[in-house]
Amino acid sequence: MEIDLRPGFCVFAIILAALDRAGSLLPIACAMLLHELGHMAAMLACGADIRRLTLRFADLRIDAAGLGYRQELLCALTGPLVNLACGLLCRRAGVFAACSLVLGIYNLLPVLPLDGGRAIHCALLCRFPPARADALSRAVSFAACGALLAAGIWLCFVRKSGLWPLGTAAYFTIRLIWLQKQENPPCNSPMHVL
Repeated sequence: MEIDLRPGFCVFAIILAALDRAGSLLPIACAMLLHELGHMAAMLACGADIRRLTLRFADLRIDAAGLGYRQELLCALTGPLVNLACGLLCRRAGVFAACSLVLGIYNLLPVLPLDGGRAIHCALLCRFPPARADALSRAVSFAACGALLAAGIWLCFVRKSGLWPLGTAAYFTIRLIWLQKQENPPCNSPMHVL
């Protein structure tokens, strides 16, 4: 298995370290590592050939071959489920539990290329031809981004929660749209996680 460490990953690590005043870098890194190990364990259990890990800015890509749609659906869900389990079982580990829960919930958003979007795409591919599954997956992704922005606007202006919900929603939406335009991976292609 080849490991490809991109400069963006180093920049991301430096930014996290610079912004880490509460000592949460290690719990975040542990939550991310367990997430990826969950994906890889499921892939290996399904008989996949893991060929490459690419670490980029706030992103890790696992290139694997040999998975059918149902197997990839299972592998896509395993990472977030590991995070949710860690968050619930390790409640006394404060920051780690919170990071695990946030990472798990974020990755379950039904937006390609996140795990939730990949799972929906794979489920649709089990039922529809690839072109129809792709179109439906994109529609779900953009609807989810719209709902995320609407929630940010509602929290910001109706609930008077300040600008952070809208800023966070805008950041996630822009990032998700950018990732989708950059890759928009179909199932049975390299798995894009985190």
